[in-house]
Amino acid sequence: MGSRVITPSVNTGSSGLSGRSLEENPHYRELNLAANHIYFWDRYEPVPQEIAGLVQLIKRDRDSPGPSPVDIQHDADLYHLLLGTAKSEVVEYFKNKIFPKPRCSDNLIRNDRITMAKHTLPDTGSGPKLSITVPEMLYGYRGTAFGGQHPQLISMGTEMIADNHLNSLLYPFLVIEFKDDGESMLVAANQCMGGSVSYINIAESLNHGLRQCKSDSVHPIDVAAFSIAMNGSEARINIAWKENELGIYMVNFNVFHLHDPQQYIKFRKYVRNIIDWCKGARPGSDSQVHRHPHRGELEGSFSDSQVPQATAVGRSCG
Repeated sequence: MGSRVITPSVNTGSSGLSGRSLEENPHYRELNLAANHIYFWDRYEPVPQEIAGLVQLIKRDRDSPGPSPVDIQHDADLYHLLLGTAKSEVVEYFKNKIFPKPRCSDNLIRNDRITMAKHTLPDTGSGPKLSITVPEMLYGYRGTAFGGQHPQLISMGTEMIADNHLNSLLYPFLVIEFKDDGESMLVAANQCMGGSVSYINIAESLNHGLRQCKSDSVHPIDVAAFSIAMNGSEARINIAWKENELGIYMVNFNVFHLHDPQQYIKFRKYVRNIIDWCKGARPGSDSQVHRHPHRGELEGSFSDSQVPQATAVGRSCG
């Protein structure tokens, strides 16, 4: 099992470093995350079987076309990132090349630079505080993704809403954080953890309601969230989950050097597979961790033909 840190019981609601966020505090993991039972899993330790199976699904090959190694080798804009550039240029490049923007008619939604809703974080009481994250990119679901069960979803209140945006998304499943070459990827990982914890907390709220149901056809949903920390040269993909009642864990399962054409292509494949899988494994579907990503390409369009109707959200208990 991943390592744990025994932490002092102190309130560290501020970083103590002028102008810096909590995640930038070098002791944030020990004094804030671990004190709230949130941990980084050691990558050399085996993860739970369900999580390992999901990671293998994300690594599956795709039949759909993508850029060739020659395309990547001759990508002048990508090469420009290697020379060092502002974070805004890094974000703009990968926003266009790697992370597709769903259309208004799609079941998925991507919001950029929107503050996560405060209620999505666990209640820390008088203990060490958790930072409210503002992800560079956040993927989740539109309310319309739940079809006829949207009214029942609304009746559950704001618990399922992830952010403070006019077009709020539900159940965030992928958080992306960017840094420039002079910024810390460890801080980016802390920010990724914050977004992942928000999703897990939302999903656990739904599970709490589902456990009150007496119907044999209603089952708690599996809880796993993906995140990516990256700059102009490197990308790290993580997965987070809740380990029974022991706490929330996140582990990095791949690091990519983005100026190696083969690694760039593999990174792009993993990202597209995550989005495909989450499109099919919407909260409430019967096939959470064991659903295979479909093979459709996502260039500018998300096909909903293979997305099942939700079966748990809003189902009557009895």
